[in-house]
Amino acid sequence: MSRAATPRPGDVELAPSAVVRHLCHELRQPLSTIESSAYYLQLVLQAETRTEKELERIQEMVRQVDWILMDAVHYLQATTPRTQWVDIVEIVSSAVTASAKSRPIDLEWSDTMSSTLVLVDPGQAEHLVRTLLAMYRQVAGPERGIGLSLSRQDDKVQIEFRSGADDKVLESAEDLMTPFTPHLPAGTGLALASARRIAEANGGSARVRVENGELIVEVRLPAQ
Repeated sequence: MSRAATPRPGDVELAPSAVVRHLCHELRQPLSTIESSAYYLQLVLQAETRTEKELERIQEMVRQVDWILMDAVHYLQATTPRTQWVDIVEIVSSAVTASAKSRPIDLEWSDTMSSTLVLVDPGQAEHLVRTLLAMYRQVAGPERGIGLSLSRQDDKVQIEFRSGADDKVLESAEDLMTPFTPHLPAGTGLALASARRIAEANGGSARVRVENGELIVEVRLPAQ
């Protein structure tokens, strides 16, 4: 069972060659960091404390490269969703637990969400949640908290991400679903666009809004 995403007015449809060019640009920063960290390790391999930090930095940059590539795969809809009923609380909780190792997340859900199932491709739903959390870690910076809530809205489950953000990001909120929006942090140029493609391909929706100085991404997925 699959549903094709419906194009919207204002969507920017990029040719594959343009996507590749932009990806090269997006990947340059993390790959450059990997290169410089590897070079440093060659020089100071015996300095164990700094070596451990550099190894962690390399691992984080490799994960970032992987997510950038997966964002491109989902944005281009290279794979057809294989939908099934899954526990969305379990998917979100797992993503938050993994993310909390580097940044605490304020997670909330109502009692009615304890057994709610959604009809999605499990792998795509997991990527959607994790890529938005990764984006919010950069948008929020170290000084702002990140919130994530789950609620039931009629025949949909709503996943809401929120955090404060820089004025430039808030002012361009309506354009953030456009691929490679300049005001998005480096490495997240396809995060919101790919999240919306995943939501729509699975029969849901995603939108961005600003409320009380916070950037809010609202994702809805079909519920049982």
